[in-house]
Amino acid sequence: MAKNQKKQRAPKATGQSKPVAGQEVPVLVNNLPWFRKVKTQALLLFILAFAIYANTLSHDFTLDDAIVITDNSIVQQGVSGWSELFSHDTFYGFFNDDSKANLVAGGRYRPLTLAMFAVEQQISSGPFFSHLLNVLWYGLLVVIIFLFVRDLAAKDERLPWWFALAASALFAVHPLHTEAVANIKGRDEIIALLGVVGGTWLIFSAAKRAYFIASESNSGPRNSFSEIGVAAAGGIMVLLGCLAKENALTFLAVIPAVLLLFGRKGGNMERLKYFLPALGAVAIFLIIRTSVIGFSLGGPVLELMNNPFLELRNGSWVPLSTEDRLATVMHTLWEYIRLLFVPTGLVHDYYPMSVPVKSWGEFTPWLGLLLHAGMGIFAVLKFRSYRFIALGILIYLASLSIVSNVFFSVGTNMSERFLFMPSLGWAIAVTALIAHGVRKFGASVAYVIPVLVLVFSGLTIARNPVWKDNYTLFTTDVEKQPNSAKLLNAAGGSKVDRYQQLSATEKPDQTNLLTEAVDHLTRAIEIHPTYKNAYLLRGNANLLQDSYDAAISDYDEALTLDGGYQSATDNLVIALAAAGKDAGEAKGDLFGAFRYLRRAEQLDPNNYETLRLMGVASGVSGQTAVALNYFKLASEVKPDDPDARWNYGIALYNAGQTDAAEVEFVAAERLKPGIRRERAGN
Repeated sequence: MAKNQKKQRAPKATGQSKPVAGQEVPVLVNNLPWFRKVKTQALLLFILAFAIYANTLSHDFTLDDAIVITDNSIVQQGVSGWSELFSHDTFYGFFNDDSKANLVAGGRYRPLTLAMFAVEQQISSGPFFSHLLNVLWYGLLVVIIFLFVRDLAAKDERLPWWFALAASALFAVHPLHTEAVANIKGRDEIIALLGVVGGTWLIFSAAKRAYFIASESNSGPRNSFSEIGVAAAGGIMVLLGCLAKENALTFLAVIPAVLLLFGRKGGNMERLKYFLPALGAVAIFLIIRTSVIGFSLGGPVLELMNNPFLELRNGSWVPLSTEDRLATVMHTLWEYIRLLFVPTGLVHDYYPMSVPVKSWGEFTPWLGLLLHAGMGIFAVLKFRSYRFIALGILIYLASLSIVSNVFFSVGTNMSERFLFMPSLGWAIAVTALIAHGVRKFGASVAYVIPVLVLVFSGLTIARNPVWKDNYTLFTTDVEKQPNSAKLLNAAGGSKVDRYQQLSATEKPDQTNLLTEAVDHLTRAIEIHPTYKNAYLLRGNANLLQDSYDAAISDYDEALTLDGGYQSATDNLVIALAAAGKDAGEAKGDLFGAFRYLRRAEQLDPNNYETLRLMGVASGVSGQTAVALNYFKLASEVKPDDPDARWNYGIALYNAGQTDAAEVEFVAAERLKPGIRRERAGN
């Protein structure tokens, strides 16, 4: 050894070798404080997600749960209905009619969550089990988001240790998620996002592992069976997400960005081969979807409740001008931004005319356009220096695009559930922005995170009880959204239903329910003059108030709008019969009674009550033979009804056919022992 050469010292035995250049410094997990351990953070996030939605577990089925669960004939079959669920449009089990797929542009093909509901209904028909699973799936989603973001942020020394934890917590507590979690049907949002986030994470992990091992071995990227299998599993997750809800396919824009923006330097473009399983998964989904329901964005739907971009001209609905349509859409994009940052005044419904038609002469359409264009430009220009902000913007814009109404109408102006997937981008971008603020202005900026988590948690917990049942949801939200025809219609209908569920002793003190229902439904008709269901429900409310002529007028209007509206025809017959009875018995107006009853008979010649009342009216007017014929027809409609047989016997007796009358009396006695004594007043 040369004299001037220093003797090298062997490293101390610490259990760790000294890192060489380019090698990652190992972190001693056991030396981390408890709150920085991954398992602890994941558990805390799961508990947080569960805790803020624990007050939904006692809720009933609500809103669209009827379409996908309670009134879905295929879901109610349990597992045996799976083949039909995967071979029809999502609405088929509710309408039992494939043509109803055209109610909204492009149809709906979301069989996965319906298959889940079918299993749950086979296990337990009540809502508790499904609500519990919604909360558990949501908790799992939050944990997967945490692990995914943590993996992306692992190599970025500029980010604080709490970055992934904060982003996941902000997502978990956002009040806009109440519809997706508190409403069982919202499972499609949860599973779709779980599928694509989990799939993206697996694909990224496969690429990262291949290039990490390659860098250590100084060789090219490794393509072992392990990495290929992980990427393929990611593709399967993406496919499952798409089968839950079509929105998942928007992550085709996110996955390649993740592969290019994150991970070790070098071979960026080569990493895109790990994107192929996701691309194949979406292709498989589109092939399945097209083979089942076809591929079409549909023609222009000219019903306001399924296309909000219409206006009434000369009694007919016609499309808005392109300028007004786009201005209105850009206004809703501004509203989305507002709701993400200030999620107050939440409602489940944004149907016409809750969002008024806008023009480019107003401020908010420009605000929506410039904000979204500005975000897109920022993401493109600053994606290298602000990777997580750019990623958040990309997730937000990509997932919002398919429900934005920019490219095609989705059937409503906007919806809070449409922000479920985009809000992940919001959470990531906002957390990255706060982390940047910490670096620039100091650690105190970080306190924004716990404040937001606390405030948003309180808003979420306070919003959840509104989703308890339809009556609570509709009657609460209509106060905040008084210009939605659909919500006014739903609130009016729920008050009619609530009144009908009351006992006979309770009804006299609750007639205000019917009065309020008429007010809601009248307002709905003012907004949407061709809303046939609103006329039907207002007719029902008027009928229950014994306002027969008003009810008849409403049913007539509904039938003018749709001559084949069977519910309106059925209820019109009931109203005409009730009006005829009231005219004859209460007012002594036989002429008026016959006028109502004859029209009812024309609509339904086999309606028992109409035939019975025609018999009574004919008998009172001295038309014995005519009365006898009507009572005979009534008894034929209900041959096993003791009252029908007894009434026919009385008519026969009055006509002098005593032997035939006795036959009917005996038949009535056989059907209802004691009816002879009862009719005799004994």
